[in-house]
Amino acid sequence: MRNRVSKWLLMALVVATGLTLPAVHATADGIIQINPGRADKPGFLVIIEYPGQYQLSGNLRVPDANTTAVEINADNVTLDLNGYTIQGPARCVKPMASCTPAGGGNGVHTVNRRNVMVRNGNIQGMGNYGVYLETSSGRIERLVLTGNANGGAVFFGGSISDSIAEANGGDGIFGVDLKVRRNVIRNNFGYGLKAFGKSASRNNEFIGNNGNAVQSNLKSAVGDGNTCSATACR
Repeated sequence: MRNRVSKWLLMALVVATGLTLPAVHATADGIIQINPGRADKPGFLVIIEYPGQYQLSGNLRVPDANTTAVEINADNVTLDLNGYTIQGPARCVKPMASCTPAGGGNGVHTVNRRNVMVRNGNIQGMGNYGVYLETSSGRIERLVLTGNANGGAVFFGGSISDSIAEANGGDGIFGVDLKVRRNVIRNNFGYGLKAFGKSASRNNEFIGNNGNAVQSNLKSAVGDGNTCSATACR
């Protein structure tokens, strides 16, 4: 079994003593840097096991369609891509059709965790989904999700805002009990947005999804500000 050190003890050691550990570096404000050359175990480049604020220090390149870039196995985690890209091998043909190679790898993945945020960067070309958050309290902010083989983002409770879901091989955004605000959702092979439960969307721009047919399964409301191909969604 892997030896586990308390995150707070680890940070204290790094900050106070200048200790350098493989693939671990904490800044003075407690943000934990993720080394882009990391490979924690087969099938996962990075595994986060403790609460905290994490930040990429470079692009993460995924070697195959079945490898997940970042697995989050803790509650209360913020992952800041810091403007960098998680890059997978999938490529999507235009006009939108299936993307290849497809597989089981996600850009960011978590199951049964609480209060997880992913923000500020790009995730493209993953074999499965750009982001898969199986959590009731997930947040996505300022992400560009493009060309992922099975879809842009999947999550089960939470919010996505100020992001772009574009040219993905399935739905741009899929989930339950979502708050979807101020996003650009375009040219996805499936629906731009497919959401269930107590979901709501506001001030989003939908263009060319689902073969330019019905672009969201949510019924639009007067004043929600969503546009479909430059006109108010119906």
